[in-house]
Amino acid sequence: MIGLLLAGMMAFVVVAALGVAASVVSIVCWVLFLPFRILGLVFKGFTALLLLPLLLLALAIGGAFLGVGLLLALLPMLPFALVALAGVWYFRRRPAV
Repeated sequence: MIGLLLAGMMAFVVVAALGVAASVVSIVCWVLFLPFRILGLVFKGFTALLLLPLLLLALAIGGAFLGVGLLLALLPMLPFALVALAGVWYFRRRPAV
């Protein structure tokens, strides 16, 4: 019974020691590879900066297509809008009685 208790305690100590060692290795690797990560972020930012004009062009073309589609979708409402505008114009021109 005591042997099982000691074996469990030893296993716990070994797992804790391995966890501490893994965390130390992880921190050391993080510090060693940090300059490369920063350099990767710089390259990604430079790439995004180079692609910004293309992105703006794509947004402008997409906005133009969206505007044309919106106009074509609202075209059937044009007669109703014209009737409403005519009514507004007529009732604003009439003198108050």
